[in-house]
Amino acid sequence: MEPKESWEDLISRTKIDADIVYRTCKIYNRQVQTPRDDANKKCCCGRLVRRHSFDGECLSPNTNNAETPNFPQIFQPIHSTIVPVTIYGALKSTGSIGCKYIRLDHQTNMERIYDLLVKDCKGAKPGLILSIYGGAKYFTMTEKLEKEIIRGIIDAAATSNAWILTTGINNGVSKLIGEGISHYRLLKANPNKIVCIGLTKWGTINGRTRFELKHTIKVSEDYGLELFSRRISNDDNDTDETIERNHTHCILFDDGKLGSYLNDGQRSDLVKHAMNDKDEKHRCYGVTIIVEGVKNTTEVLQHDIDENRPIVFIEDSGRLADVFASLIYQTANAKNDQQFIPSDEVVRKALAEFFPTLE
Repeated sequence: MEPKESWEDLISRTKIDADIVYRTCKIYNRQVQTPRDDANKKCCCGRLVRRHSFDGECLSPNTNNAETPNFPQIFQPIHSTIVPVTIYGALKSTGSIGCKYIRLDHQTNMERIYDLLVKDCKGAKPGLILSIYGGAKYFTMTEKLEKEIIRGIIDAAATSNAWILTTGINNGVSKLIGEGISHYRLLKANPNKIVCIGLTKWGTINGRTRFELKHTIKVSEDYGLELFSRRISNDDNDTDETIERNHTHCILFDDGKLGSYLNDGQRSDLVKHAMNDKDEKHRCYGVTIIVEGVKNTTEVLQHDIDENRPIVFIEDSGRLADVFASLIYQTANAKNDQQFIPSDEVVRKALAEFFPTLE
């Protein structure tokens, strides 16, 4: 049997066979200089002016001075450009499996991403995709419920040739999933491989993580992350968001801007593409599990409802999941010969119970 192609070799070959790119800001380029007294001047993309990596002709007409009369205040798509993929690799992990990552343009054709993932899984297509979404920051759940739910999801994925999709960030429900996978690997003598894919924005993860991903080899061999503070100025607005390393893959979508979070379009498109890739011998199903959740989680629900994909709400996990669980109970208690449509007042009361500060 031929040895499995490495993630790096797979991407290198894909770069030749298909035009895969990522996106970056082109308002400034690496040649633009800033005065010493204004070294921390920021571009509207969120980067320091002096930290732009673009090598081509930038929008700033004066590469010797960051002060321009038409300096944009709000980042727009026209302020970005595509460049060849150069940031990919595998993070080191405490276990034998490191999280494989790649930075891609947020408009990358989903067929290319799906094919890349399938090839890295030795050609095995998923029979089930579990989208685990909901709580992120400030997420809390009882320890008993947490163990039961996460263990159930991991066991289901391990026995059903499933892919798990999360936001891939080291907080909230995606962190719990990552920890659950780590425990599963430790407790099982011969664990089945669980494919867990994080879908997030390049601009969401913090500067320290971006630096590590850009310099994976040098960080491990030469520098060490303790030198990060000497290479990149401290940023009071930087976040603590980083990759959850127990995931098998992390796809980092880039729109050229730092900050904010990925919308649900990429996840929904990946699930849709996997479900449409079927024949007489293969079929894939998609199920979404909502654990807690906030207002932004409604985009996930809307996409799944539009595509007639089943949704599971984990009762007692908090907030949005409990809102819908409450409304579903009221629907279930309706008479069999009646169609129950909750009134606006019923919905408002359910929201007020679990989101007391919601306006």
